[in-house]
Amino acid sequence: EATGGQKNWRLGLACLLRRTGRISAKEPPAAMESTSFLALSKQVALEMRLSNIANNLANASTPGYRRNEMAFDGFLSRQHAAAPIVYPVERGLRVDLGAGPAISTGNQLDLSLTGNDRAFFVVARGNETFVTRAGAFQLDESGRLSTAAGDAVLGAGGDPIVLPGRSANITVTSSGAIYEGDELVGELQVVEVAPGSTLDSRGDSRMVASSTRPAEGFAVKQGVVEQSNVQSILELAKMVQLSRDFEALQQIQAAEHSRLTDVIERLPAV
Repeated sequence: EATGGQKNWRLGLACLLRRTGRISAKEPPAAMESTSFLALSKQVALEMRLSNIANNLANASTPGYRRNEMAFDGFLSRQHAAAPIVYPVERGLRVDLGAGPAISTGNQLDLSLTGNDRAFFVVARGNETFVTRAGAFQLDESGRLSTAAGDAVLGAGGDPIVLPGRSANITVTSSGAIYEGDELVGELQVVEVAPGSTLDSRGDSRMVASSTRPAEGFAVKQGVVEQSNVQSILELAKMVQLSRDFEALQQIQAAEHSRLTDVIERLPAV
């Protein structure tokens, strides 16, 4: 008999399958044949991976975007002691911290980070703070340094960076110090994501990190923008392979359905 955790897991997966229209709302997962249930669970996992790849491809041209990858684990079901079954279980998204290609723009407010792939700029929207590698900054009407989405770029002290003179002569050093002419007007806050911490994407190339610390070993480059680290060709290749896997599972289900139908039709004659 399944344990409480196993029952809850099966019910949770069944709810997911029902939301996608794979099984009816009245069909109990325990009554489903193991081959079909396993194929369905793997198809749901493939659909999630395909959706994530589509999102990566949609952001292939978004500056500073970090590709995401679905993480799965295996759940060992001992409902059938003679042949235990391993079902896929989603463990969330993992962010690829590899740097994207850098493009020189010549714009003095375009900034990028090099030397430390775990280093990020810090921006704020309302009362929330985020980390980002999207360094295509601009000045708003009040002279505040901001992102293209309007988020304030924070300085080392945690306050928004403001360039009061709105000068055309802006210099940013490799350490992140910002000069307007010869006057020091601010210093970029640069943090690094601590090992083992999680990153949660929030759109506009922004992420929330569960744990950060002051960054080391980085350099700020002025007049350069880091692009997305999505490699479109590789993502497309994965999408093609996953689509083929999905079709193969459909064929398995069709063959299993045919087998069960044949068995049912033969039972009255036994």
